[in-house]
Amino acid sequence: MRNFRPLVLGAVLLSLAGISWGHNITITVENISKAGELHIAVYDSKEAFEEDRGEQGGPAPGIVDGLIIAATPGKFSHDFDLPTGTYAIGVFHDVNGNNSLDTNFLGIPKEQYGFGNDATGSFGPPSFNDAAITVSKDATHTITLR
Repeated sequence: MRNFRPLVLGAVLLSLAGISWGHNITITVENISKAGELHIAVYDSKEAFEEDRGEQGGPAPGIVDGLIIAATPGKFSHDFDLPTGTYAIGVFHDVNGNNSLDTNFLGIPKEQYGFGNDATGSFGPPSFNDAAITVSKDATHTITLR
């Protein structure tokens, strides 16, 4: 009987390993104009979101999930598994593959971009609160690139 207890505990832990503790959030990005790389970032930090200008794609502090993937014209969807909370979503479409959002000399993006809630900002990106989604159950969110 003594060896039976660790086996039962191990079986219980293995069965829990397959359980998702978050919510399935489907992000659909629409209006992709041409082939390139799609950069999707999920932020849990107001500061990280509001300071990020797409200078470099990929992992960074304040980004809890994300994706960089080849995209074709049209739309793209991806499922994220997120715990309950508030997250801002940012997307940019890197057409030339330089891993950043290209801008002109005034700082206006030359490549497509979008945010959660299809939020827009005045003279720059929207605030964290405007681009934020509240995750408390499975949901779908659509972002239309500009």
